[in-house]
Amino acid sequence: MHRALADAFGVATLPAAEVRAMAARMNAELTGTCRAVPGLAPHAKSLTGAFLDLAARAEPLPVQRVHGDYHLGQVLRTENGWTVLDFEGEPARTQHERRALAHPLRDVAGMLRSFEYAARFLITKSGTMPPEPGGRLETRAHAWAARNRAAFCRGYAAAGGPDPAAHSVLIRAFEFEKAVYEVRYEARNRPAWLPVPLKSLAHLTA
Repeated sequence: MHRALADAFGVATLPAAEVRAMAARMNAELTGTCRAVPGLAPHAKSLTGAFLDLAARAEPLPVQRVHGDYHLGQVLRTENGWTVLDFEGEPARTQHERRALAHPLRDVAGMLRSFEYAARFLITKSGTMPPEPGGRLETRAHAWAARNRAAFCRGYAAAGGPDPAAHSVLIRAFEFEKAVYEVRYEARNRPAWLPVPLKSLAHLTA
């Protein structure tokens, strides 16, 4: 998918100064979301640390058109292979933000977040989180997500994409940015699902 998008629309370079500005926007979004959703505040220090690491290690990045809202619900396995759907970007973003060029690992981070969401189906009931998830199911959920995250990253790198393992600071910042977006989205649109990104962040930042 990323090769096809790069061939169709080209690749540009984001200067280091703009990478630092991107990290600053991530942090500003975190601050605003913490004000709107106090439950995010306990994770703010770890999230800020990831964004500051990105700013401190900023270097020029290749950017291109990406999917923008890549997750398990956007891919279908058919008899003829995989089909990717809905290139409209994240619904809560502005049109300008949806069309902005980005590093391909932003999409990878979106899929990693999706594995975290899918794992939560092991410990949900009728779409709402139980008050006290069982320890065994919690462990199974984390193990399932970890296996699929690792397999997806290996497969993406093997297919020629930038290796997430070699860009740990970047992929972590993108994943945390996506998690902050999820918290804001769920608080506004599906409050019953707000514990999903919050509990995932508690695990990822531990």
